[in-house]
Amino acid sequence: MAKKIVIVATLDTRGDEVQYLKEIIEKKGHRAIIVDAGVMGKPQIRGDFPREKVAEAGGKSLKELVEAAEKGADRFEATKVMIEGVKKIVGDLYSKGELDGIMSLGGTTAAALGTAAMKVLPIGVPKLLVTTFIDPRPIGDEDITVMQTPVDLVGLDKIVKKTLTNAAGAIIGMVEQKVPKAEEKPLVGMTVLGVTTPCVQKIMSRLQKRGYNAVTFHAKTTMLDRLIREGNIDAIIDVTSFETIPMVLYPPEYISMLIGAPEVRRVRLESANEKALPQIIAPGGLDMHIFPGTGIDQVPSEFKGRKWTMHGPSVVLVRTTREELEKVGKSIAERANRAKGPVAIIIPLRGFSEASKKGAPLHDPEADQGFIKSLKENVEKKVKVVEVDCHINDDLFADKVVETFEELIKGRR
Repeated sequence: MAKKIVIVATLDTRGDEVQYLKEIIEKKGHRAIIVDAGVMGKPQIRGDFPREKVAEAGGKSLKELVEAAEKGADRFEATKVMIEGVKKIVGDLYSKGELDGIMSLGGTTAAALGTAAMKVLPIGVPKLLVTTFIDPRPIGDEDITVMQTPVDLVGLDKIVKKTLTNAAGAIIGMVEQKVPKAEEKPLVGMTVLGVTTPCVQKIMSRLQKRGYNAVTFHAKTTMLDRLIREGNIDAIIDVTSFETIPMVLYPPEYISMLIGAPEVRRVRLESANEKALPQIIAPGGLDMHIFPGTGIDQVPSEFKGRKWTMHGPSVVLVRTTREELEKVGKSIAERANRAKGPVAIIIPLRGFSEASKKGAPLHDPEADQGFIKSLKENVEKKVKVVEVDCHINDDLFADKVVETFEELIKGRR
């Protein structure tokens, strides 16, 4: 069955190259849908969605954008309009079943236009960026495949032709593949850091024996939130709630850098609350701040003088205080209170990570008690709180997490 592949490009500068791609795709029996995101210059070929339509979809006329540019307006202002137009067109095509894959080609503008459009599509839709300019920031956490070109994509010399042929082959191969159908098992989203990996591995093993699949996220939950919103996740075991530390304690600019986005979130996994997913929350990683560096002298001055340790050659772990954990405990309690589905908080009483077990550099039971006391004072009765007399990476803790998780699932049925 023919697949529909959207190509996003500026046809005044990449028209011949797009036409070459289109011919390869169509020779393989598929359809290429071309979206022209250019503003200035004359298109070398006509797109299925010409630039006039793209500008209108973005809220302006092409004439307005051209006139503003000729008067010296910032070029990126026009690009922002075209980005919105491309996003709308791509989203509409997907909702109508007219898009099976998407690719974009060019330099920095193509990266901005293409990745913005790709981000409106669900995880799993094939996405390919062919570019001369590699910057990970526009891509973020998306499942975008990037092909770096060895030369600029100007003209159809033999190197460009080979590059474009490979790119066409890549996107064609992706859209032609089918995920083998198998019995669907409930998918559990889990959070992990290196210091909680033993715990997560034990829980995953126990879940798999009980008929669940699990997928892990490295404590940063931007992508997990998105997968929840898209309906891909059935339950949450938030072993490693470390991300709460910066969200509660750090200034906005640091949070923006951490999550790779300009907007500042002071909450996490609210999608799980809104979707009423069963949730287990544990305090994994709350015993530390994490900084890049090779020693305590490289962390911010307000953190010097505390217990610390190295996690590998270039990461410094600094102990959180009782006062900080009181704030974090209150925040996690409030998050659990907002849950529309069943939720339980499970607390290991002998340490929240490998770095704070008895004898380890960040061991501080008194600080941990600040979290426990604050959480229990602020949590509502509907939230189950379970204390386990063990370390987070002990077998007993994994057993209790899975036992409680199954109780939540059964209670929901």
